[in-house]
Amino acid sequence: MMKANTLSQSQMPTEKRRKPVKASRTVVFIILLIYAICLFLPFYIVIVTSLTSKAQFDATTKFIAFPKISFEPYKLLFSKDMKTDITGGIPSIFVGFFNTLWMTLVPLIIGLIVSGLSAYAFTKLKYPGQNLVFRIAYVISLVPLGAFGVISYLFFDTIGWTGSPLPLIVPGMFGSMGIVFFLKMYFEGIPNELLEAAKVDGMNAIKIYFKIVMPLALPAFIAQFLFGFVSGYNNYLGPSLYLQNASVKFFSISLQLVLVDAQNMYGQQTVTCAAAIIGLLPLVIIYAIFQRFFIEGIAMGGVKE
Repeated sequence: MMKANTLSQSQMPTEKRRKPVKASRTVVFIILLIYAICLFLPFYIVIVTSLTSKAQFDATTKFIAFPKISFEPYKLLFSKDMKTDITGGIPSIFVGFFNTLWMTLVPLIIGLIVSGLSAYAFTKLKYPGQNLVFRIAYVISLVPLGAFGVISYLFFDTIGWTGSPLPLIVPGMFGSMGIVFFLKMYFEGIPNELLEAAKVDGMNAIKIYFKIVMPLALPAFIAQFLFGFVSGYNNYLGPSLYLQNASVKFFSISLQLVLVDAQNMYGQQTVTCAAAIIGLLPLVIIYAIFQRFFIEGIAMGGVKE
């Protein structure tokens, strides 16, 4: 009997004692939950408003949390009746979006290569005055870009570049000191012995950079590419200065023209929210696909190996 009781007790699963949840952790969770709701609520309002018909929206002064879904604002946004820049029957928003793509990608890709070469020179190449040159370049980069706004506009106007996309493309091809500093920290984690072995095999500095350093630093390049694309995509000041009267429209300018026309024709609120969703959608898709690289980019920028 004693043996049977012993066996039955040994076969019974031992219950793990649950650690009591601290009150402070519960308070932190509630605060973070409220904060998340406050962040999500404006997006929810914009999404719901963009799916509300004008008649339903005008019928009440209160916010409709669960309206009857209607894609009328999106149809009106892309309608050919809107007297904006429409090229070959294509809505101006699409034209502006593709203009934004090539005007952002061209300087970004070339600028990444140039910035990577600069970071490689500052990190792995040895020459007199190396640290002095880096410090001078870094101090200059600390000056806010807004301080050069008027000077830049006068310069581009003097050489006849205003009214063209050149002021938005050419400067970006020379790279960015912020990207140089970021890549420099990443390159410092690449063993010098690996590069020395490549030199012994007969590779010069350029081949070492493109065949060894760049592949090893690919996550850093992708992270900076994503950050640069988001920054260029959201750029409004530059296009509003240099492309306001140009035939080549940036996405932000095309969206503004459509909204001004929609304000007079259809009522601004629903169409404005639809335009905001369309403008935000590419960034949401990019973040959903490349979320890991965004997080790694932030982590690499804060931790030095």
